[in-house]
Amino acid sequence: MNDLESARQRWLADRGRYAALGELIAARLGRAVQKRGIWCQATSRPKELHSLIKKLMKGKHTYDTVPDKAGARCIVRYLGELETVVDLARTLFDCVEIDRKHDNLGPERIGYASVHAEVRLYGTDPEVVHYSGSCVELQIRTLGQHLWSEMSHDSVYKNDDMLAVLSVPFRRRVNLMAGLIEVADQEFNRLNRELPVSDATQLYQAMERHYFKLTTKRPDPELSLLVIELLLPLYRSDPPHVTERLDTFFAKHEDTLQWVYEGNHPDETKAGAMLYQPEILMIYERLENDQLATRRAWNTLFPEEELERIANSLGISFD
Repeated sequence: MNDLESARQRWLADRGRYAALGELIAARLGRAVQKRGIWCQATSRPKELHSLIKKLMKGKHTYDTVPDKAGARCIVRYLGELETVVDLARTLFDCVEIDRKHDNLGPERIGYASVHAEVRLYGTDPEVVHYSGSCVELQIRTLGQHLWSEMSHDSVYKNDDMLAVLSVPFRRRVNLMAGLIEVADQEFNRLNRELPVSDATQLYQAMERHYFKLTTKRPDPELSLLVIELLLPLYRSDPPHVTERLDTFFAKHEDTLQWVYEGNHPDETKAGAMLYQPEILMIYERLENDQLATRRAWNTLFPEEELERIANSLGISFD
């Protein structure tokens, strides 16, 4: 049996174990990031058979040295969130090597910038018995870095060796494109930090941190600001005090909210669409503490049936 055929047979036997390990890594990290109130997309997948064989055909690896038999990925929105995810990964897993691709580029170069780590379970982990000796390549990126990675993956400028044989004008175009993505990533991060804070946006940002502890579904900020501005006068207080009140309310009701978001609410045809908006926390708090005033305010802009759907999802009756 030749080496490639042997690799095929070994991978058919090993693939399920690596798939399960990748899912475990992604799920644990995703939950940990979510608990920090950071939106993320955590996924995993084992290497496809054809991809493994093609990698071996290039002669740089044997079956045992292929580092990415399974991959896990955690994508966040902003550059400033990357190190939080890296720190969480270090806490949760044995990170054999952390490779910050951006640091390797040097100040005069631009290109793929993401964080890669070869991770395995700690020896004390109860699950390690099932995955002894197996590791997963973990990639931690922003949405911008993910765009560059996906667009360049199948191209002839995927890495430095392939890029080096191309003409200088072509390489310059590739570098300019990578630079545009890097600048955009930095600017999105800066805009998020420097966003002018109105009363409504201040409350939106405060509630968003709680919302992403419950779900990764992306909200509609335009709708959020409409609802927040509608309900804010009901508090007769300044935003910092409202934020403090909502923080306390979330802490008190987090178990209930987790239960609802884990699927224990009416089916999609009955649940309120606002369940997937950060201001659900404000709506919940107002319905519980001043239902009549909340219904009156809501009805000036939105149909009451939608508010009742939300209330029912949260176990509140209008009867």
